[in-house]
Amino acid sequence: MPHLAIVGFRDATGPLRETYERMMARPLPPVYRPTHGDAPGIIRAHSLDPALMGRVFAFSGNLNGQGPLVWAQRELVNATTSRLNQCFY
Repeated sequence: MPHLAIVGFRDATGPLRETYERMMARPLPPVYRPTHGDAPGIIRAHSLDPALMGRVFAFSGNLNGQGPLVWAQRELVNATTSRLNQCFY
């Protein structure tokens, strides 16, 4: 199976490092703070395009932050959508 290398926060430089720093400064639920100290996997998965990473998470943060659902319900919708799309990360 093909594999694309991702770059974590610890190994990032330049624009990717700056993007990671902005992403890691955002408020996140504790469940999104991995014990290994690097960025969460969902964020690292976008490391191939630092410019797009910021836009994706700004959009999803805005979209997921609105409406009548609480965080856990939004996560369930997101996880179900990922599963239906066969996106396993």
